Amino acid sequence: MEQRDPGAIAPRAVILAAGRGSRLGDRTNGTPKPLVQLNGRPIVSYTLEALASAGVGDVVVVTGYEEAAVRSALLASRPDGMQMSFVHNARYREGASLSLRAARRATAGEPFLLLMCDHVVSAAFLAQFLLGCPEDVSAVAADFERRDPAYVAEATHLALDGRGRVTAIGKGIEPFAALDAGVFLLRESAWGAVEAASENTDLSTIFTLLAKGEGLHPVDISGQFWYDVDTEDDLVAAELLLNG
Repeated sequence: MEQRDPGAIAPRAVILAAGRGSRLGDRTNGTPKPLVQLNGRPIVSYTLEALASAGVGDVVVVTGYEEAAVRSALLASRPDGMQMSFVHNARYREGASLSLRAARRATAGEPFLLLMCDHVVSAAFLAQFLLGCPEDVSAVAADFERRDPAYVAEATHLALDGRGRVTAIGKGIEPFAALDAGVFLLRESAWGAVEAASENTDLSTIFTLLAKGEGLHPVDISGQFWYDVDTEDDLVAAELLLNG
């Protein structure tokens, strides 16, 4: 059987890195969220390293807060051989959906990975996700393993129907089957859901519209490393896990 190359499935990735990271409290000290230090490295550097290791070599970064600082730091620290371009969302305070809209032209109508700068993921996570993506529908990374109740309460949930298809995404959804691990493979048809939503809506609303329309396939990445860093406590927990 021919072995698939994860990087060939989606050779381009979009990273949403426009936010300020105000929920991280004193740990930011005015630093843009993608550049907040995690074990002595910018938090987004883990995502860039994982993408390079998984064979994804073309990255589009959507900037917002402190655009020049983010651009300079990422260009200086990108992995060898990685192509990197930038799109600026001047309305970054109005929500992440505007950052996604800003990236449309840069995706050139091709499938692309969508990642959040504050989700730390491993190369094995990305490889397993990409290899599990169907060829005809957008997909979301889904974690079915049990986690600490406090973490689950803050996480974004995935509701599935009896056939295993995503029916809704959001915080506080009950009942839910899995956690949204913050990584998506979006195909050209996904832009229909983006256009159907209001400009300043959240990403969960867009992806719920996508799930109910064109469809959104959950890809099981259970057992692979990922961590969503939203708060100062999350940052401490991620540091402990990475050091463990």
